[in-house]
Amino acid sequence: MIFILLSLFSFFYIIASSKVLNSGDAGEFIVTGMTLGIAHPSGYPLYLEILKIFSFLPLGNISFRMVLVSIIFSILSLYLIYRIVTKITNDKWASVFSVVLLAVSYSFWGQAVVIKFYPLNLFLIIFMLYFCIKTIFDGYERRYQFLIAFLLGLTLSNHHTGFMMVIPLFVLSIFYFRDVLKNLPLSIGLFFIGFLVNLHMIIRGVKGFAVNVVTNLNDFLVIFLRIPYESGSSINLSKNVVSGIDGYWYAIKNTFIVLQNNFPVYIIPLFIIGIWYSFRISKKLGILLTTYFLTYSVLLAKLVFSGSVMNMDAWYMGAHQYFLPMLSGFVIFSGFGFFFIMKQIKKTSMELLKIVVPVSAILIVSLSIFERLIDQNFNDNYIPHTVTKTILTSMPVGSVYLTFGDNHTFQAWYFKYVAKYREDICSNEYLEPDREILIPRGCQPRSIYKNYFFSDFFHDKYINISKQQRMYSVIHLSKNNPLRQTLKNQHWIFSYMLTPSNLVIPESYIEKKLTHWQELQYFTMLDCANYRADDQFTRLLCNYSLPFFAYLAKSIEVKNPIRSIEYDTKKENEKFIIKVGIENREILDLYSKVLENNRAERFKYYIYTKEYMEKQK
Repeated sequence: MIFILLSLFSFFYIIASSKVLNSGDAGEFIVTGMTLGIAHPSGYPLYLEILKIFSFLPLGNISFRMVLVSIIFSILSLYLIYRIVTKITNDKWASVFSVVLLAVSYSFWGQAVVIKFYPLNLFLIIFMLYFCIKTIFDGYERRYQFLIAFLLGLTLSNHHTGFMMVIPLFVLSIFYFRDVLKNLPLSIGLFFIGFLVNLHMIIRGVKGFAVNVVTNLNDFLVIFLRIPYESGSSINLSKNVVSGIDGYWYAIKNTFIVLQNNFPVYIIPLFIIGIWYSFRISKKLGILLTTYFLTYSVLLAKLVFSGSVMNMDAWYMGAHQYFLPMLSGFVIFSGFGFFFIMKQIKKTSMELLKIVVPVSAILIVSLSIFERLIDQNFNDNYIPHTVTKTILTSMPVGSVYLTFGDNHTFQAWYFKYVAKYREDICSNEYLEPDREILIPRGCQPRSIYKNYFFSDFFHDKYINISKQQRMYSVIHLSKNNPLRQTLKNQHWIFSYMLTPSNLVIPESYIEKKLTHWQELQYFTMLDCANYRADDQFTRLLCNYSLPFFAYLAKSIEVKNPIRSIEYDTKKENEKFIIKVGIENREILDLYSKVLENNRAERFKYYIYTKEYMEKQK
């Protein structure tokens, strides 16, 4: 039964997965995976090496091959959940119930269908938990300890939250203290063998595409410890355990919100019964699983998710990504609660109930599949692909493209280094939009680009390139931006053309260019009007594109205007008039559809966000 069920979910995940390029980190991971480079801190070498292996599969395009990593490790995690609950209850219905409950949850499904390392992280964590439970029920075996030690070291080459398993592992080791202590030296050695995957960053530090170059041990430690994130570095986050004790209240509150948005409210009684019943089965088991759940719920939330008020991005990246291990603990306990209820039913003489109740419960939970096929279906989400391709297509040969933020930067890397599209463009990234620091990471190898079209750019002489109308930015140059001293914004195709402040370009020239790319803009905006996935980064891309679409409506000549609209770009009080007529009515209708389809209210956690609270005021 379990293999049929897992095959079914594999099918659903495949049809709901991103087929081209999902938003966020996907572009970066595809590039760094293909080149065996280094991703953003903490580098994620294990994940990148697995991506590279999957890139050789003769299936679909490169993005689909890499999203299979998420799908396969999600399915393996579900299988381990089945094995854990079966090991403890010896009941297939309880095990299947737990599997289905996790498989259809909002965040688990959402991470299973995009290119991201969280499914791999969850698999490593549950794998360790499985052998902890085998130790409790089968007795201590040193090979379990050795394997767990190796896996613990391995987690540090993927995502650091995996290392938090050291807490439940420490609790378990107290029960078998002498045996654990006797085998500790070899365990430490195996831990470091697992950790050695991180040598990837030193070996490939300048050979693959490196978001942050690693040339020595100090560079390695900066990336591994996530130092560039400052307050978000691994060291500083660890300090949150003891700082701001009131943060634990918000941690509890926020984890409860995550749970209620992933599972039906009627499952909570089963969860509570399951905690109680786990102690009845075995005190060691109850202590281990409770420690596991608290580690990946309250403690993890205190480290990364304990703000009293958080914005939409924080809810999306935190609530929707970090807490997969907590969700796994929740379904294990819920499976125990389900098993306890079934035991009471089996005591009755009504044979029909013994089959009808479990089957009905599993089917009811399974109904969430239809919800997930809407809010976590990335199959029709082409926005990260089409928006970036439209921008790159619109630029003249040998242009400089300035980006900021993952959503534009990583996708530009994908097109240049994997799709081999517009390799003539030098893509650069702002360190901060209000500082004159541009990172030419999208101009690799630098030796080629420095002597190609862009020698002036590499010598900080932007004016010559901008005079030729070959300098573009997705960032509006604000008054605080140092480039604003010599350059000005000119609306372009979902971006800005940066020209010298004293250079006069006829408005008719810009409007002609805008209209010239009208077909591609329609293509992009149709995607923004029709995609279904509840994805915050996609929403940002579409909303960011709307003002440029309004400029397209303005550029079309209207002979007999029905009315006029004053459009506010919300950029330093920059406004313009759109004449509405039959010539541009279709575009404005599409604009309205895009606006409606990308409302913030669509986001599952919107009512808990800072933006929602400010709107209520």
